[in-house]
Amino acid sequence: MDEQKLQLSVARISIVGSIVLFLISGTIGLMVDSITLILDASASLVILVSGFLMHFTTKKVFQPPDDSYHFGYDKYEPLTASVQSGLIIATCVISVFFAIQDIIHPDDTTSYSIPAVATFIAGMIGVGIVLYLKGVRRKTDSHMIRTAGLHWVIDTVLSFCVCAGFFFGFLLQMGGYNRITPYVDPVMSIILALFFVATPVKSGILYLFELLDAAPNEEIRGRVKKVVDLYRPKSSGVQSLRIRKAGHRIFVDICFLVREDFTFKQAEELSRDFERDLKMELPHCDVVVSIKSK
Repeated sequence: MDEQKLQLSVARISIVGSIVLFLISGTIGLMVDSITLILDASASLVILVSGFLMHFTTKKVFQPPDDSYHFGYDKYEPLTASVQSGLIIATCVISVFFAIQDIIHPDDTTSYSIPAVATFIAGMIGVGIVLYLKGVRRKTDSHMIRTAGLHWVIDTVLSFCVCAGFFFGFLLQMGGYNRITPYVDPVMSIILALFFVATPVKSGILYLFELLDAAPNEEIRGRVKKVVDLYRPKSSGVQSLRIRKAGHRIFVDICFLVREDFTFKQAEELSRDFERDLKMELPHCDVVVSIKSK
């Protein structure tokens, strides 16, 4: 299965899985008046929206360059991943806001046993999807699949943590600690939201840098420079080297300096061989080579 089909498969599974979890968490959350389950349902809704975005973007990024997009559609990928990260952050912020309201105006959850069972089932569904995404992740370097995997890991951990919280609330309720139980749900919601917000903030900043054409990470720059260093002896040096990344594609613009007696044939061979070797090192590479005499 090629990369596009893998990404489309992930998008479809995310869409179906998020609908199932949204129905479970949303329905039970409304039944028992639980802000934490509403948070869980909203997290599933975020994955649903992200799944549709991923499905649309996957069809775009594999299209060849055209008259409207001379460099292709690769930037759709970090753009979509940035939106996905933003949606996670928004979910966490909203959940904290409503949880604080619940602390100020406490209202106990009507039941703890039913939500505990429901969130355990949701967690097991999430585990299955996370394992599938982990297998796909080994075959592709897609930002969208990485972010989708983060979504599902967060949602799955959230489900199991909520399950544990409801079980704890159930024990408190059975023990007669009814004054404490109204605060279990909102406090648990705040803790989970604050715990999960850090990762999407960090990844969102990285995707934003990519959209702004910042240089890629040191690992990619090192692999490019390794090939450049192999060709330095064949020229008189390198005047400029520019690298940027858009999704899975890396753009390299390099200008070699050569002697005045350097022939056109030599320049053509230098350019051709460098592009070939760099693409062997980085397959998803778009190379522009220019030659300038000293």
